[in-house]
Amino acid sequence: MPRFTAPLAFLVAALALPARADDAPAPPVENVIVTAPAQRPEDALNTFIIAHAAPSPLLRKIARWKTGICPVTIGLPDRFGAFITQRIIRVAMLAGVPLDKREPCRPNVAVLATDKPQALLDFVRDRRPALLGFHYRPRRQALATMRFPVQAWYSTATEDFDGFISADLPSGDMGYGVMSTRGEIPMLHVRGSRAMGDGLRSEFTTAIILVDISKIAGQEIGALADYVAMLALSQAPSYDGCQPVPTITNLMAPGCAAGLKPDGLTDIDATYLRGLYKMDAGRTYLGERGSIAFEMKKDLGGY
Repeated sequence: MPRFTAPLAFLVAALALPARADDAPAPPVENVIVTAPAQRPEDALNTFIIAHAAPSPLLRKIARWKTGICPVTIGLPDRFGAFITQRIIRVAMLAGVPLDKREPCRPNVAVLATDKPQALLDFVRDRRPALLGFHYRPRRQALATMRFPVQAWYSTATEDFDGFISADLPSGDMGYGVMSTRGEIPMLHVRGSRAMGDGLRSEFTTAIILVDISKIAGQEIGALADYVAMLALSQAPSYDGCQPVPTITNLMAPGCAAGLKPDGLTDIDATYLRGLYKMDAGRTYLGERGSIAFEMKKDLGGY
């Protein structure tokens, strides 16, 4: 069964977002790495993992990419858009995230910069609500609300033990649920136990990341690109709370001390992503989270 991938081409064409004046100097070439590891309390690391590892709305497991990613950035000057797109790809390579190697590839990660993000979300809500991800109709208005300077929405699919893949999509007057690419509610095959996991996996099919250009003044392009990369490759409930470890996810969190707001991807961020893409995605949510924690502590040392 071929994987369902919600197309983003219609959105790119419909938005026609004008780029801002392309008169800024080209950003410097940046290496993908990270701050030097430092000794940190284990409970601080656990707090970060618990806060960051959001379960997918339908399956209640941690989603990740299995289909190769193909990012695109629209609405910024070409040189900055290309920088963010390439940064997502570099961080993906660092973390072991699959890449779509076709030329040209079909975009499934869209970074859209605009000074009117709510108008764009209204369009998605009314015309392509599946791009907001799995949800029930009464929550659609609240879900399609821009609350942060940079915010992400994810579509997901469910893969069963035998490799059958079904999109987590609206299902007409039956509400919302898992559907196959033929528009049918499938019989999912599971294995294992409730304690160890049923073999079902949650996978991203699209990610939309909105950047409100009226609220990112003063942000360095390198830090912004790393922040966007974390959003593109992993799902967190939100990035509005300050985490007790140095992480790029603190970049726009209010009330964070300067030492917890690095200017790029840190060892915490890199090891989290590597742990995410090494984990057994068929385990329970707690088992998945424990697997990420094990890989992080093994790589970081000192715990």
